[in-house]
Amino acid sequence: MTRAPLAADLVDHAVDLLVGSACLGCGSRGRLVCRRCLGTLPAEPVPARPSPAPPGLAPAWAAGEYDGLLRRLVIDHKEESRYGLGRPLGRLLARAVGAAAGGEGRVLLVPVPSRPGVVRSRGDDPTRRLVRVAAREATRHGLSARVLPLLRSHRGVLDQSGLDAAARARNLEGSLWVPSRVLVGAARAARSGLGTGAGAVRVVLCDDVLTTGATAREAQRALAAVGVELSGIAVVGAVRRRHDPAAPGASRGVFAACPGTG
Repeated sequence: MTRAPLAADLVDHAVDLLVGSACLGCGSRGRLVCRRCLGTLPAEPVPARPSPAPPGLAPAWAAGEYDGLLRRLVIDHKEESRYGLGRPLGRLLARAVGAAAGGEGRVLLVPVPSRPGVVRSRGDDPTRRLVRVAAREATRHGLSARVLPLLRSHRGVLDQSGLDAAARARNLEGSLWVPSRVLVGAARAARSGLGTGAGAVRVVLCDDVLTTGATAREAQRALAAVGVELSGIAVVGAVRRRHDPAAPGASRGVFAACPGTG
């Protein structure tokens, strides 16, 4: 056994002794995701588009399909407050960000905000945390990325779980907005904090899961209302609509979304 795997195994055993955690993929004691299971996660981002897609939806990229281990990680990170998953999920999101931004240049990452009640009950916004990690990772790989939390969510939005595409769109209509004070502050930050390189600044909307595209489209509408145009959408996982892959119009690597938990 080489030194690197041995060191990793020792760390895993130490973590297990301290907190009693186990890998969500294989159940081995130690880290929440062991190195072997990390190696099974998607390596390259893919285009993701709901079917049917909301009219005018910006191009979207996903780190992978919202299924299996990836789905388990997203759910446990968000619902079980397993913050240790933020780093591997943020790295996956960074790959989707790179694809949505074209792989180079200056990028503003706009997180989709959680509902106010959810943030209060959890004491945290898990999506924003993922986006912060993604910004750091994207910057390490050649982008000049910065998180810009422009969007705010109105009260009264229902839980999306169980709603079909039409119901989601109705539920979210007019639910997101950009306060003027936030927009002014963001403009100042963009002018002063994104480096000195030339070229246009790309704006990428970030979320954990793309389902029907209703949330992303509402966010896109709210940003467009204040003059902010999206270059693309980046998510950790995209839900695949259950369909025959051999059916006309099916395309490898493109996710057709269906109602789910995202």
